[in-house]
Amino acid sequence: MRVNVMKKGDSILNVTENMVVVKRRSGEVDVIPFCKEGNVWRIDQEHVVTIGYGNNTVEDSVADGDVTIMTF
Repeated sequence: MRVNVMKKGDSILNVTENMVVVKRRSGEVDVIPFCKEGNVWRIDQEHVVTIGYGNNTVEDSVADGDVTIMTF
């Protein structure tokens, strides 16, 4: 199996049986889950979490991208 989630300048922080954690060149970290459907492995795009810089807030966008929910 080959998981192609890195870009130039990125590094891997951790790998488990169902996720990979990538430190991006910007310093942000992506927690990227993957799952097996039948015989096919895929990235679970709906549950990727990006840990970025900010003031201790959590943001989530609704599917259409028009609404951002922030929690303090």
